[in-house]
Amino acid sequence: MDFVLRYRGPLPSNGGPLDKHRIWTAVHPQLETLCGQTPQLQEAQSDTLPEGVLRGSEVKVPRPLKALFFVVRLGGFRFVPIIHRPHELACSLDVIFLRREKPGSIVHGGDLDNRLKTLFDALRMPHDPSELSGVTPRTADERMYCLLQDDSLITRVSVATHQLLEPLASGEDAAGVDLVMHVVVQSTYPMWGNLGF
Repeated sequence: MDFVLRYRGPLPSNGGPLDKHRIWTAVHPQLETLCGQTPQLQEAQSDTLPEGVLRGSEVKVPRPLKALFFVVRLGGFRFVPIIHRPHELACSLDVIFLRREKPGSIVHGGDLDNRLKTLFDALRMPHDPSELSGVTPRTADERMYCLLQDDSLITRVSVATHQLLEPLASGEDAAGVDLVMHVVVQSTYPMWGNLGF
């Protein structure tokens, strides 16, 4: 299975909870749409998903886990990771990173490595209430789809940077980015629950 996610906006180095929440809220509706359109992912929309308990980056889920997805309650949110460990799923990422800096200096230009750390942290569900400091859900028990249970489930990353040539829109930050992320999901160990991947 593969799909494309997009994020456009600020991407600071070593971003804090509000920066990551901005990315979560940009990715969430895209994953929600994907779940509604993709038979393998439709179960993620169920209101009766089993609840996982977070211990560090690990999620303890009821065994046997009959559902493909689970929900984790944290900070007033219900996080539903699409790619997770209990069903041996992982992914590779190919990122087209458009920025206003001139081409070149891929590692140190604009502190790209630490900006990518912010992105990867925001593609996974939070692991601790401190990662939600200052962030409040819009509704009680707000559901938030996120790509990953943990960013260690990314098995390969490719990043191509290009200069963003569009003129700045009114109120837009010159340090903002436009990211196109091609996600390829794979199973790391064959089992009944992940055959569709």
